[in-house]
Amino acid sequence: MKNGIDAKAAEWVAREDRGALTPEETAERDAWLSADTRHLGAYARMRAIMLRCERLYRGEQAAERHVPRRRPWRSGHWSLRVAAALAAVALTLGTWTYLDRTAGTHSTRLGEVLRVPLEDGSVITMNTDTRVRVSFDARGRNIELLRGEAMFDVAKDKRRPFTVKAGDAKVVAVGTSFQVRRSPRAVSVLVREGIVKVSEGNARTMQLLANDKAWMPDRSRPLVSRVDSAEVNRALAWRDGMIAFNGQSMEEVSREFARYSPIRIRIDDPQVARLRVIGLFSATDPIGFSRAAAQSMGLEVSQSESEILIRRSGGKK
Repeated sequence: MKNGIDAKAAEWVAREDRGALTPEETAERDAWLSADTRHLGAYARMRAIMLRCERLYRGEQAAERHVPRRRPWRSGHWSLRVAAALAAVALTLGTWTYLDRTAGTHSTRLGEVLRVPLEDGSVITMNTDTRVRVSFDARGRNIELLRGEAMFDVAKDKRRPFTVKAGDAKVVAVGTSFQVRRSPRAVSVLVREGIVKVSEGNARTMQLLANDKAWMPDRSRPLVSRVDSAEVNRALAWRDGMIAFNGQSMEEVSREFARYSPIRIRIDDPQVARLRVIGLFSATDPIGFSRAAAQSMGLEVSQSESEILIRRSGGKK
């Protein structure tokens, strides 16, 4: 099965190498890529192999940050052999070539969302200000979440478990989709699909199913709860650059926006801090949120370069 996916990915890379795809071909390729996370991983791996082969062809030294200049259109004879050559090379060099581009540490800036396809077909989607370390070998697929929040869409591989560590917490999966968030106070795990096993320190292992959420605060017992699909979608809205609130206080909302933007929302009035918010907002637009909140709640907003102050309008309660 995996060789078939590699062959199809090599075919797409070869077709792109011959020239620009037609709109119909682009739609067909995108549909194939979105059908299975393994397809995206194989496609990225084949492109990495293509770049390496081009460097070797020209006698250039492969440098991590070097982007090779595109050569003129190749003859049909060369292009027709690219797919077969890539598929053959993938069997021996594919993992190594792609690992030198995905192993190691990846990070996102404030407000940035980044997708990292891995050599096995899995995909890590990293939220704002997140840092992960990737280490694959023949026995396991190991990820360390150093800070922040990430979604893991895991390709099935029973021989190599997929393990995510966040502090003392450990999440083990074979083929599933789940989110892990690490903060100074706690680690949380939310399962979107499949089954994962979660443990913390020497505590017993917990098994989480789809729509299960585990909250593991420091120096306290883990808490497991069941959430509905709507809550799962709200928790994952950040993948589209959004934040979804469903009754959080203004104080909680201000802390959440601080994860995405250097502009801080300040609330001095305890009554305003306790107001509840429902809605979907752009994660990197605290100004837009503050204006919308002020308009709907009868509040006032004043702004400086680094801060937004929200208060009651004219002393109203």
